[in-house]
Amino acid sequence: MQGNGFKIGLTIFFVGLCGFYLFPTVQNLYVGYKMNGMEPAERAEYQADNRQWLQQVDQSSLNLGLDLQGGMHVTLEVEVASLLDQLAVNQDEAFRTALRAADQRAKTEDISVVEAFVDEFAAANPDGRLSRYFRNETEGLTRRSSNDDVAEYLRKQADSAVQNGIQVVRNRVNQYGVTEPSIQRQGEERIVVELPGVSNRERVRDLLESASQLSFHLMANPQQLSESAQRIIEYYEPTAADSARIAAANAADTAAAPVGDTVADTVGDTVGDTSGATTGTDIAGSAQETPQEGTSLSAPGEDRAGPQNNLLALMQPMPAQDQPIFGRVFASDTSRVNDLLARPEVQRMLPPGIELMWTSSPRLTTQDGREAYHLLAVQGEPELAGKVVTQASVQFDRQTNEPKVSITMNSDGARIWDRITAANVGDQVSIVLDGIVYSNATIQGRISGGRTEITGLESRQEAQDIVTVLQSGRLRTDLNIISERTVGPSLGEESTRAGFISVVSGFLLVVLFMIMYYQTAGVVANVALLLNVILILGILAGFGATLTLPGIAGIVLTIGMAVDANVLIFDRVREEQSTGKTLRAAVNAGYEESLSAILDANITTFFVGVILYSFGVGPIKGFAVTLMAGILSSLFTAIIVTRIIFDYMVEERRLQVSYG
Repeated sequence: MQGNGFKIGLTIFFVGLCGFYLFPTVQNLYVGYKMNGMEPAERAEYQADNRQWLQQVDQSSLNLGLDLQGGMHVTLEVEVASLLDQLAVNQDEAFRTALRAADQRAKTEDISVVEAFVDEFAAANPDGRLSRYFRNETEGLTRRSSNDDVAEYLRKQADSAVQNGIQVVRNRVNQYGVTEPSIQRQGEERIVVELPGVSNRERVRDLLESASQLSFHLMANPQQLSESAQRIIEYYEPTAADSARIAAANAADTAAAPVGDTVADTVGDTVGDTSGATTGTDIAGSAQETPQEGTSLSAPGEDRAGPQNNLLALMQPMPAQDQPIFGRVFASDTSRVNDLLARPEVQRMLPPGIELMWTSSPRLTTQDGREAYHLLAVQGEPELAGKVVTQASVQFDRQTNEPKVSITMNSDGARIWDRITAANVGDQVSIVLDGIVYSNATIQGRISGGRTEITGLESRQEAQDIVTVLQSGRLRTDLNIISERTVGPSLGEESTRAGFISVVSGFLLVVLFMIMYYQTAGVVANVALLLNVILILGILAGFGATLTLPGIAGIVLTIGMAVDANVLIFDRVREEQSTGKTLRAAVNAGYEESLSAILDANITTFFVGVILYSFGVGPIKGFAVTLMAGILSSLFTAIIVTRIIFDYMVEERRLQVSYG
């Protein structure tokens, strides 16, 4: 055992780490069992007294998928036919007839709208040219472009529309505050959305089907916002009558909750971008958020004693002299903050005409990977509608090679933009899509001609995201729900129960077989098997993965596969013993000679899991995640853990081990 010190330490470390991540899940299961035995009134009182602690435990628990906890499964379809209608110019009856026929074919056949449209137009107009309707100088599409060139252009536009739709859906779902939503592309024109724990069908339909609204807004005055923010915070201060009850509840929460996470600034923590004219003269400046080192963003119930402010329990205020930032909030708490700020009396405390909007991307990330967003104050009345944008593209500065966004507006937009920029030099203007702020920049001077650049961006991806947003608003492609399915909590509980029974049944069958066939060695393998299941769940919890019903199937499969390595080792040990070797020598030879076969089998299977995860969607990904986690944990337990036990039994205790 002297040479196993590192192995023992490694085993203790991994088991302890998995136990740490699984502890909140065990707590959650215990609390759920406890509350199920309470009367309704007692349960409601218990939930009210321990609300924040229960929320913390629930958020830290192993995530369950739609099929295990209930929720909604929605399939959306991007209206590509509407997109083609908006892209086309000089439309005539031939165009409209071909588009109608293509739309009908796409609904009944396995063909995209673009391909159907090209086919229908060519069939009805053998000598017709699609370039008559579609032109784009940026894409090299002119009057002389071939139909193939036009078809390729339309495919790119349709693909971009679907990607835009995915981004829009993701932002809207984030506003809803859903934990671990799944948003995946399906085929050419469809988007599949899974919302665990959501049951309000009408709200989901309104959320997903509403048309994209792109607009340009001026930001609020930071000084006015600071005064309003103070009044709103004071509004949620506990009253004297509530102090005793709140102090007692929070004292219990503080004793049970872990210490808050330290927030670290992410790379993309730039709030302000640069706006300017495309005259070749650098007249643009930038507005960046000043990092606040050492700032602590606490989760509900963390590091607080006595009466709590309901708003401050969820949000960290962000007073700033030059930035209209109301506060900073974890992604999981945005929905509850929205509810607190939606009260009419709170809305009246805001400056006239001001609305609070979330940033599109997280501004900070905690050490445990939790993301925090900024809540910005924006003028509610838009200065300019997104429909005036005629073109948006990513370009690069000739001198610095830094990415920038080039925006071109139509004549009406250029005239209005000229007036806005001239009257608001030094103020910030934001690009807003569906009530989400994607970029806010300081106006450095008057911008004439309708051509604007956004510079000072961190990366090409950031520039591309802004372009995608601008295109989403310019091309108002609708998202239609073509199917929806609600999984109730009771059905989710039944799936969880069935999954648990399958795991336990599979585990017991393998345990009995190993004991009956391999005797003492089988008992050791069963110990490793139990540890293997714990490690799998710990890996899922540690990486924030979601356990689904296919994932449970992956665990059951892994249970059967986990003993495969031990079977190879045990059979090899028996062969070595039959040649006359001692038990110690046979064990050493068994592990050494079986190692290559074990690694080959598991590595190839792991690669299959990687492929399934990379190209699969929804359930397939859930299965792949648990399969890969199971392979890693089974290799560890079979090669290291069982070897430690056998070395102890054979070398330290001098026991006779039976291998069947």
